[in-house]
Amino acid sequence: MVRKILRFIKVEHTAFSLPLLLTGAWMGAGYTLPQSEILLAIALAAIGARTFGMSFNRIFDRRIDAQNPRTAGRELPSGAMSVRLALGIALGGLLLYLSACVFLGAWCLALSPLPLIPLMGYSFLKRYTALCHFGIGLCLALAPLGAYVAAAGQPYFSVQVLLFSSFVFFWLSGADIIYALLDLESDRRNGIHSLPAALGAAGAQTVAAAVHLTALLILGLLLYTRESRPFALAAFAATAVLFVMMYLPFIPVPKRFFPIATLAGVAGAITPLLM
Repeated sequence: MVRKILRFIKVEHTAFSLPLLLTGAWMGAGYTLPQSEILLAIALAAIGARTFGMSFNRIFDRRIDAQNPRTAGRELPSGAMSVRLALGIALGGLLLYLSACVFLGAWCLALSPLPLIPLMGYSFLKRYTALCHFGIGLCLALAPLGAYVAAAGQPYFSVQVLLFSSFVFFWLSGADIIYALLDLESDRRNGIHSLPAALGAAGAQTVAAAVHLTALLILGLLLYTRESRPFALAAFAATAVLFVMMYLPFIPVPKRFFPIATLAGVAGAITPLLM
């Protein structure tokens, strides 16, 4: 049962979001590490929020997933998990998220409903717009901002954390366009909106490349705002190389998204930490 739940919420993807949270918290604490209990609460809030969002995404999309050969074997469309259990997992994630927000202080609790809206709503976007990929980008872009508030104790964001959040938004939005290449034919057949379905593989990758170039420019601007050490420049170069690897045709699309796109985000998150 535990293994089934971990597969359902894709726990390994949650782990790779932790560097984004660490960078946001580090910026919020004045470019130093916050106390360990703050970092733990931030991580628990992220796990809870992602569990909540992923569970509802799977619930809302279970009929769409059943029509797609790639996703038909997932827990809900295959019948391996009941909707009731999925709702219970979502509720557990919500309670974990809210409990962590209570511990993190009044501002985090007051702002806690804001990330829940895109987390619940982004899965509906594919029914209406080919720009749906930017919905998931928005969800993760809020993570470093939340970590910043948790560490700083207030929501008055610095220029650096806003730039970093923008990098996260464009990085993941572009990566999701690449990921959607896997479902191009299925999306067209079933009337699901995505940039690959609308523009074809070549057109979608052109858009994704422009989005990723924007992400790199923003990360470069973030480096420019502070004196950058050689290690930070090396991490930036690694990020750029990983971005390029996402477009190499001899690399299978699943590997371009995970682990390559994921590692690009991790390298981008490490870059400000090394400044």
